[in-house]
Amino acid sequence: MWRIALERADVEPVEFCQDLELPKGVGGEDALGWGPARLTGRLARRGEGYVVSGSVQVMGQLQCVRCLEGFPFSVQEQFSLRLLPLALAPSEEEVQLTRRDLDVLFFAEPFLDLELLAAEQVELALPVKPLCQADCRGLCPQCGSNLNQGACPCPPQVDERWRKLGDLFPPS
Repeated sequence: MWRIALERADVEPVEFCQDLELPKGVGGEDALGWGPARLTGRLARRGEGYVVSGSVQVMGQLQCVRCLEGFPFSVQEQFSLRLLPLALAPSEEEVQLTRRDLDVLFFAEPFLDLELLAAEQVELALPVKPLCQADCRGLCPQCGSNLNQGACPCPPQVDERWRKLGDLFPPS
């Protein structure tokens, strides 16, 4: 685990550049694997808390949600976050958040965990539905063939609800 003690940034900003492994489970079921992530940034004291800004870069492999094939995926994201003590977190059950509140992390221990920071930034950069290509044709629902590799031998299925319309306009 790579951690930076926050008090190191009380006097002067702390620069970091670290190659690290992402924790297991980053990307969920859609992630087939990740290479080493490069996390670079700067941690500085600001007011009652700290500001951390930088970038994360990593190459990985995701699984397409349509055809289930793996494909390469790269993340190159910039970030800027405010770190505030947990004592400053809102205590009400329901709080209306502003855009500025979305880039805040509250800390209980005075450390910045670089692995968790990198993992969070990668998770935020992932697509909701990973596709190997925008026009991925997916799998045949009958035989399971990958339709991106060509047509399958299955006969075309006709929805019975539309069969009568097909009889009205026979193919030429």
